[in-house]
Amino acid sequence: MKILVTGAAGFIGSFTAKQLLERGETVVGLDNFNDYYDVSLKEARAKLLEPFDNFRMARIDLADRVAIETLFAIEKFDRVV
Repeated sequence: MKILVTGAAGFIGSFTAKQLLERGETVVGLDNFNDYYDVSLKEARAKLLEPFDNFRMARIDLADRVAIETLFAIEKFDRVV
């Protein structure tokens, strides 16, 4: 199953993505890495997900409709979290 996890570099999103990855799901993490809070925390969390072969990070703003539509067209997600 291919799952999109929004806010994947945030606290909840990164731990959700990790649980799904450990379960064997394919995960695309979505985060724009904005500076709402310390970006270095987001970068560190994203780094913990990088070793998984079934993971990739999409650095896209959820408000960018064209980019999101393109992502959905390419990835064909089964679920969105």
